[in-house]
Amino acid sequence: MGITSSCNLLSLSSNPYLVRLTGPEPIPLNDSFWDTLLDFKLNTPSTSGDSRLLEESIEALCRAFAKTNLQSGNLSTLLSIQISLIKHAIANTEPSEENEELLVTLYNTLLMVRLITKHLLQVMPLADSLLHFHTPETLPPVSETDLKPIVASRSVSRYETSCDEMYNYIFEFLSGYPVTHDTMSVHSECMKLLLTLVSGSLYHGVKDNPYVDIIIKGRCSKMAPEVTKTLLLNIIREKQEEPVGMWSYMWSYVPLVGSTLSQSRQDDLQTESMLFMLLLANFTNTHPNPYRHALFTFGHTDVGDSYNVSSSTITFTLNINTLYHFFCSETAVSEERTLLLYMLLYGNENFKVFVLSRTNIETLLLPMLRVLYDAEGHSTHHVYMVLIILLVLTHDDSFSSYIHDSVVQIIPWYKERVLTSVSVGGTIILVLLKTIQANITKIRDRYLHTNCLATLANMSSRFHSFHPYVAEKMINLFSVIIKKYNKIRSSLLGEGDESVFIETTKSCMESELDILEDIIRMFLEMINSCICHSAKSNPVFLYELLHKRDIFKSFQTHPNFSTLIINIESILGYLSSRLDEETKEQHNVSVEEVMKIVENAIRQWPTDRLQMTPLLKFEYVEECQPDEFFLPYIWTLIFGSSTLYWDTSRITLSPGQPDSPAEQDNDVTEEEGELSRGSHVVFQVGAESGEEVVCQ
Repeated sequence: MGITSSCNLLSLSSNPYLVRLTGPEPIPLNDSFWDTLLDFKLNTPSTSGDSRLLEESIEALCRAFAKTNLQSGNLSTLLSIQISLIKHAIANTEPSEENEELLVTLYNTLLMVRLITKHLLQVMPLADSLLHFHTPETLPPVSETDLKPIVASRSVSRYETSCDEMYNYIFEFLSGYPVTHDTMSVHSECMKLLLTLVSGSLYHGVKDNPYVDIIIKGRCSKMAPEVTKTLLLNIIREKQEEPVGMWSYMWSYVPLVGSTLSQSRQDDLQTESMLFMLLLANFTNTHPNPYRHALFTFGHTDVGDSYNVSSSTITFTLNINTLYHFFCSETAVSEERTLLLYMLLYGNENFKVFVLSRTNIETLLLPMLRVLYDAEGHSTHHVYMVLIILLVLTHDDSFSSYIHDSVVQIIPWYKERVLTSVSVGGTIILVLLKTIQANITKIRDRYLHTNCLATLANMSSRFHSFHPYVAEKMINLFSVIIKKYNKIRSSLLGEGDESVFIETTKSCMESELDILEDIIRMFLEMINSCICHSAKSNPVFLYELLHKRDIFKSFQTHPNFSTLIINIESILGYLSSRLDEETKEQHNVSVEEVMKIVENAIRQWPTDRLQMTPLLKFEYVEECQPDEFFLPYIWTLIFGSSTLYWDTSRITLSPGQPDSPAEQDNDVTEEEGELSRGSHVVFQVGAESGEEVVCQ
C-alpha cells in the first residue's frame, strides 16, 4: 500500500512511492506501481486547515515533480488512469464490491491530480503548466533553480486537447454517475479539482486563463446543458440518511462521528456545486458562455407549463418548484445562495415568472430582508445583491401589488417594536427605510440609498393598505431628512448657525446637500406616484401626510421642489377643508374619527384635479463586463466557504478589480461619500422619463 491510513503527514515527503512518482523516470501505464500507489487510505481533509496541512506536507515533492514531469510524463499517465477509471465507473453504475474499490481508487487519483495541478498553477505561467498534461516529447531539462517560461517556442494546442479531454470525462462522470451517500465523496473531489483548475488567474493577476478558455470553447463545452443541470441538481438535492454497511465503512476516512460525516459531505458537494456554477456562469470575458446560456434558458419540468415563457429556446428542464424551495429553505441566507438567486432572477425569465407567481413569496423575502435589517453583520456585496433582487422583483406591478395583500403575523427579528399583521410590502418598506436612515447617519454611500429609493419608487404606484406604523416611519424619516437639508442649506446661505462650519468644510456640506436633495426629490416623486395612482387605497398614508403637512411649506418656493408638491398640496388642502367642515362644531376629535373622515373624503376626491405623473419604474441593467465585479466576489465566497486551502500570500487579482479575496475585507470603504468598490450596477428609469442612474 502506497500510503496507509495510519501514516503521519510528516512521513509523506519520504514515502518511496511518492518519491518515485516525482522523479525523472517515466513510469509505464501497465506498471504495478500505480495499483500500489493509488490504493491508499488517508484522512480526507474536511476543513481548509486540514487541506493546508496536507499540502504543506507534500510541498517539497510537488516542487520536485514540477521540475521532472516534463521529462517523466507521469502526470499524463496519472490522467490516463483517471480517465480509464471514469470510463469503467460510468459503464457500470450498479453497487458492487468491484465498483466500490474502483471508486476509492478514482477518488485517490482525483485527489492526487488536484494537489499536483494546484502546485503547477502556482509556480509557473498558466500556458506552461498546460504542457504537463501531455505525454512528453524530447524536451530540455528544467532548471533546478528556476522554472523558466518555455511555452513561447511551441504550440500548446495539443496540450489544451489533453486538458479538454480531462474536463470532458470529469463532466461525464458528474452528469452520468448517480450521486449517493457512497459516491458523494468522489463527486465532491471532482468539484474540488474543477475549482482548482480554473483558479490559475488568482496567482498571476491575469484575465486570460487557458483553463477557462478550454471549458468555455473546448469540446467539453458541448456538455454545458448537462453540466449546468447536474450542478443545479446537486444544489437542490435533498439530504440523504447515512446507510450502515460496507460502503459506509469505505468512506469513513474523515475523523468525524455519526451522521455528521454524511451531512458534511452533502453540504460540501452542494456548496462546491453552487460556487462552481457561479464561476462558470460569470466567465464572460471574450467568448459566448454556453454555461451562462444554459443557466438562463432552462425551463420548468413540464415544457408545456405556463411558466415557460418560450419553450422553443429551453436548453433543459428542471423542477423549478424544488429550486424555489431551496432558496426559501433557510432562515440564514448565505451569500452564494443570494448571488445564485440574483443571477436566476436577472437572466432566466422562466424562473422569474415562476417566482413572481408564488403565493408564499414571504418565505423567500423575509430571510433576505433580515440581511438588510442586520446589514452591519453582512458584507457590503451581500447587502447590494439583496437590494438588486428587490429591485428586480418590484419592477413587476403584480408583485408590487400582491406583497401588500400578503400579511405576516409576526416578525421576530424586528426589534424597534412588536410588529403584528404587517404586510410583506410594509415589511419591505420598513427595512428599506431603516437602511436609508443608517446610511445617511453612518455610511453615506450615495448608491446604497439610491438602490433603496429605486425599489420604493417601483412599489409606490401600488402602495395600499398601509399599516399605521409603516406610514408613520416613512413620513417621520422624510421629516428628519428635510430638517437636516434645511439646516445645511441655511448654513450655506449664511442664515444658520455658523458653528456648523467648524465641524465640516463647505465643500463637504455642499456634497451632503446634493445627496439629501436627491433623496428628497425621490421621496416627493414617490408620494406623487402614490397620490396619482393609488390615493383611494391609502387613507392611512394620507392621514400621516396631513398630520405632517407643515414639512412641505419650505418647498413652496424652492426652485427644485415647487412643482413636485403641487399634487401633494392639492390633495392635502382638499382633505384639510373637509376636516374643517365636518369637525367645526366639535372640540375634541379622536384619531379614529379623523381617519373615518379622511376615508370618506378620499372616496369623493375628484382625481382630475391632479397633474398626472408617469409611473416610476427603475430597471436593473448589468454593465457590459459584469465579470470584473462578480468573479473577484465569487472567489471571495470560495475562500470563505470551500474546504480547499488557498495560500493568500500567492494570490493576486487584476488591477482595478474589487478587493482581493485574500484580504476578505468586507467593510464599507468611503470616498467622498461614495462606495469605492462593488458598484458595477446600473439602474435605468422607465421609458417615461428616460433618466438613468449609473452606479460606478
